Formats: sequence, C-alpha cells, structure tokens
Amino acid sequence: MSDQTTEATATESADGTRPRSRRPLLFVGIAVLLVAAVVAAVLTFRAFGSSTPAEAVSATVPVKITVAHVPAKTTIGVIVTLGDGEGSEWNEAAQGALVAERRLALGGTDVALVTKNDGGTAAGGKAAVESLAKSGVAGIVVASSGSHVSGALTAAAAKGIPVVLPYAPAEKDSWSTAPAAGSISTAMTTALGDADAPLLVDLGGGAPAGLRVAHVLDGDDTADAAALATTVAERTGATSNEEDADADADAKTVTPDSDAVVVSGSAQRQGAFVAALQAENVTVPVVLTPDATSPAFGAALVEAGGSLSGAFRTVGVATDDARALASDAGGRAMSAFLGGVRVLAGDQDAENLTGDQAFSAVAGAADSRSHDAVIALVRAVGSARSVEPADVTDALATLDLDADAGIAGPALDFTRQQALGTPATVLAASAQQLGLRPASTASGDGTGSGTDAARTASLVWFDDSSTD
Repeated sequence: MSDQTTEATATESADGTRPRSRRPLLFVGIAVLLVAAVVAAVLTFRAFGSSTPAEAVSATVPVKITVAHVPAKTTIGVIVTLGDGEGSEWNEAAQGALVAERRLALGGTDVALVTKNDGGTAAGGKAAVESLAKSGVAGIVVASSGSHVSGALTAAAAKGIPVVLPYAPAEKDSWSTAPAAGSISTAMTTALGDADAPLLVDLGGGAPAGLRVAHVLDGDDTADAAALATTVAERTGATSNEEDADADADAKTVTPDSDAVVVSGSAQRQGAFVAALQAENVTVPVVLTPDATSPAFGAALVEAGGSLSGAFRTVGVATDDARALASDAGGRAMSAFLGGVRVLAGDQDAENLTGDQAFSAVAGAADSRSHDAVIALVRAVGSARSVEPADVTDALATLDLDADAGIAGPALDFTRQQALGTPATVLAASAQQLGLRPASTASGDGTGSGTDAARTASLVWFDDSSTD
C-alpha cells in the first residue's frame, strides 16, 4: 500500500483553555508534548488536539432515547444478507439496529425488530418483504447493498411500506442514508490527488460513476487475487526483490503505465486483494470504494494474511467511532451510541439480529448507520402516531433529523430520497482502537465470516481533511 497517504493532523484545541502563570504553563507545555506523541501513535486523530480526554458518554446526550406517541407492539423490519452473497458484507454492521432498539427501550419506547435474510437475491428480498408485511411492520431497514436489493424495494413499494437504506442508493419509494453517487466520485477524485493515470481494478463493483480512470483491469469472481496483484505491481512499477529480479531476468519487461490504483468491489474481495497488494510491495496510492468501510474489509484483509497497519484510503462520511472524539453535538451523539453498544454487550442475554449468537460477539462491528435508520423509522411512527405503513411513509417524508433526535451520524433530511446531504470526503483508517466499545468475542462463524482472529480485526475510519 502507498506510504504517500496523508494523515489527519491535530491543529485545534476544543476546550478554549485560558492563559495561566509561567510555572503552570511549563507543565502544560510538557503535557502538550506528551499528548502530541500519543496523537502520532494513533494516526493523529484531529480530535486528540483537545487536552480533555474524550468521554464515553456525554452528560448532555444520554444513552436512552424516548420517542413519544409510539403505539405499543410497534415492529420494524430489518433485512440482511447472510452467507457470502451480494451485500453480505453489511450483516454484522447491521447489528447497530439492535443498539437503537435497546436505547429506545431504556427510554421507555418499546419497539421490536423482526429480521429476515434475503440470501443475496432479488427473489429472496421479495420473499423477505412479504414475510415482514405479514408481521405488520411499520417500516423496513434494508441493511444490504447491490443490485439484488431491487427485489425488496419493488415489493415494499407495492405494499406501501417505507424503506430506509443505510448502505445502498435509494430506488422507488425508499430513502437512502448513504452518500450520493456524485459525492462519492468527487471525493475519490480528491483521494487520487495528482495521479494522471489511475488503474481501476474491478472486483465486481464496476466503475464508480463519474470517476475518470486511464486503465481497467477486470477481476471477475474466478480471478486469482495474487495474480492480479502481480499485474498491478508490474503496471505501477513496484520494485521486485533481487531473487524475483533474477528469476524474471529473461521475462518480458512490462512498462509501467499507472500511477495510482482504484479498487472496486465487495468489502471481502477488496480486503483480500489489498493483502495481495501488500505482499507485492505496491507503493502507489490505492483508493478503495466505500464498501471498505464495512467491518468485513478488515476481517478479509487479516484472513488473507494482510496487515491492518497499512495506509488505507476510501471515501464516505463520518459515521465511525472517531466521530465520538469531536467536542461538538455530533461527537456527543456518537459517544452516546457507543455507550449503547457497551450497555447491550454487557447484557448476557442479548443476542444478535438472527438470534444465533450473543450480541457481545458482534459488538465490535455494530454500525451507527443501521442504528440511525431504525431511529428514523421510529421517529416517523411517533410523528404519525400510527404503525400503518402509509401513515409512517407520509410522516417520514417530513422529518429532518440531527443529533438531538438520537441519530449518531450526520443530519438526515427525509424530505428528499437522498436523505444524507453531507458530501462524502476522503477517509483514512487506523488500526488503533479507541477503547470506546467492547471488542467482539467471536465464537464460530455465526453471521460473520472467516476465522475468529479475522472477525475481531477492525479499523477505525476518520475524516482525512488534510487531502482537501
């Protein structure tokens, strides 16, 4: 991976400390140096610039969430993709929906989640919606991505059930809280910097809309990651070791034609391919599509023998744990979400969405985006004072939610299908955990994939504003 990836720098103090006498200033200066060392050790998260340690939960944003006028026995549907089908990369991230359910329960708002597996197919999505409709759900969170989600969206639209998509674009009568496609291509262009001839390695994700690349390397399902990585190394001029150089002395020399790499595909395939790039010592900038923000990326990277300590760049918005280090309302809201994760993980009886594992096994992957999707639908139920899907749809279409409403990520405006108005920006990653959530205690495959060691591997994504 590239060592050219720029890192965020801590340049601002969030506590507004007033000047003091000289002697205290000396100690303050020493403390600042120590803090600076810590910051460098964790890829210099900008929020570490404050001398005040980040609190797990701010007193002004409680873990509990109360929504008035929510009828008893309100149910929300959650559709996930289990196994290794299209969209399965989000099945552990979707566990954030359970955190929303628990926070609402703590606030006296009882909501039940009903989970269905679409199997990664359009037919499976249609069947899941039909089953949820029979259960009387007020709305559905489709926590998957890919072309197959159209099956669920078509079925939900036919039945008038509102759908929120935290990881995919909106279609038909649904709302997306994922970044807009145009925003993603703009941020990826920024991430590529001065690269003149980017090489797109298409692992099944296709070419990002609006992104200009000079070359395309097709990596279909049958492609070998190691062989692809070798080709990328040759085309980017990666330096081979002496033994490789001697062995290939008589081979035809490939003239490098690419100065950056874009990787498009599922989180699992991206993770495995990045491990192969690391093995080939590829040093040009490598930019990943937003699928890499899935917890499955880090798990696949480790399982393939890669290192989490590499320099990774993708694009998206601030929805990860690093957001909790900010001193603004968004930081406090994320801190409250993480408090909810800890509360639920501490409940020995709490299970995952499919009821085949303890929640503590997936606590490290539970995502704020699925959490916010559930909160939005429950807010709509409260606003409508009804669980009738048509009423909830009408109410949802009027909502404009921010941290005060209990969501942990950026503001969401449901008066538009593209509810997330915040543009995507360049994200960098750190393998340094912040200690704000419990680590997953993996036990078998469950809803995840790979070995236990791989499943507990994780990255923290943060806004790399230094590339703006």
